[in-house]
Amino acid sequence: MQMKELKIEFTDKEITPWGGMVLLKNMLNQSGLKQFLKSCPSLPQPGSNRGYQAEQVIESFIVLV
Repeated sequence: MQMKELKIEFTDKEITPWGGMVLLKNMLNQSGLKQFLKSCPSLPQPGSNRGYQAEQVIESFIVLV
């Protein structure tokens, strides 16, 4: 997957605390972590149709930390 270049520069405008999340999302996409986790056969599968996939839980934990 081709990522577009992200322009990073200084600004005098106010930004939210979530302003840097796009950098983290791009890093996770480019790392291929989700595809790797999907290919791991030993990860547990959700027990119901409302459960979370293991790769969603792991990705969420990484973003949280």
